[in-house]
Amino acid sequence: MERPAAPRHPLPAGWFLQQGKQRVHVLFLHTAREWSGTARLFARAGRGISERGAKVTLLVAPDSNVHLAVSPRRDPGQARHTPIPEPFEIIPFPTDGFFFSAARRLKSIFRRWDADAVFVSTDREHLIAATACWMSRNGTVVRWTPAGKRLEMGLSGRLAARLAPTSYLFASDRDLRAAIVPKNAIESSVAEIGVDVSTYPANGAKAPAAEGEAQASDPKQAERGDPALSDPKQAELKYIVCVYDPTSRGRAATAIRTMSMLSPRHPNLRLMIVGPGSDDEDLRMQAAALRVLHLVSFLGERDDVISLMEDAYLGWVVAEADTGAYGILDLMALGIPTVASEDGIAERYIANGICGALYPPDDSASTAAAVAGMLTKDDVRETMGKAARTRVAREFPETATIEGFDRAANNARTKGRRQG
Repeated sequence: MERPAAPRHPLPAGWFLQQGKQRVHVLFLHTAREWSGTARLFARAGRGISERGAKVTLLVAPDSNVHLAVSPRRDPGQARHTPIPEPFEIIPFPTDGFFFSAARRLKSIFRRWDADAVFVSTDREHLIAATACWMSRNGTVVRWTPAGKRLEMGLSGRLAARLAPTSYLFASDRDLRAAIVPKNAIESSVAEIGVDVSTYPANGAKAPAAEGEAQASDPKQAERGDPALSDPKQAELKYIVCVYDPTSRGRAATAIRTMSMLSPRHPNLRLMIVGPGSDDEDLRMQAAALRVLHLVSFLGERDDVISLMEDAYLGWVVAEADTGAYGILDLMALGIPTVASEDGIAERYIANGICGALYPPDDSASTAAAVAGMLTKDDVRETMGKAARTRVAREFPETATIEGFDRAANNARTKGRRQG
């Protein structure tokens, strides 16, 4: 089984504990209510840092999907019964209303635990954290910019950067070079998003069942309620799992149009669109207008996405930012060849023609041709799947993610201004 390569300059377990008598305390402030790649990243990075000896607390919106996904002691991105080891702590933290009220509540957490660094990802989170640091005269903010996105700071973000020392963290060197970082920033660094391939089943991209095999008895297929399962002639199904986020409606429309072009020659092909907002009524109307509504499943937000991906013949990622990065990496780690638009973050992860395919944006004809080629050549598809899994293990290990966040927390602690 493939295992991720070791980071270039690994820090030993318990490194934080060796830096001083007191245990460093790191906060992750995430105010969004919907589960996303950024929420998963914060939870995974927090877990990794905690295993190195830091005290980690994740502050999340109470009674939100994020709160549900990580509580009680659940491991985001994996089965919900998997516990998160101590000392990872989840605290419901409301931030509605005036930002100053939330900052005052955050200040009380600083007073209880003498927090050293607060990780945030938005202007509002930055302002809340920076105000708390300013009021408590302690602590540093580390601002994360989602993968493939530019650092964009509005008025509140610029004010936050002046209130408290801030370090900036990016998903790649390319994102860092493209950013315009405030002059008073402590330091900018990189934490490449990665996954632990050893935690994924090594099934590879599955070949279609032999003629006559009763796939209709598969409980996962029965759960999906596919009407084709009632027809013996259509029992051999090929699923494309499409990873969606609320910003990707246009790219999902390309996937649906491609499906309509492929369906006459591939009647057993099915498209499953999964992710927050993927059960949108507009998407259903587009599928209905193209007469493929019966071939497309709109699954919405699910907590068994990895299980769905295991059954995929191909993967398709229309999501962007951290959600898109994790969608691509999950599929590749499972050995599933993946297609995505060449104008997004997929270019960073997918080697075109080697472990997947990149298609021109809004070009359904070219996309259909690329997907059709992968559907009809099982040997090519299986080779791509193996190459994808190997690429993730070699170039995008989760150890690199943890190392990047660990380093950023250390920089925040040692280089941030202590205000008495």
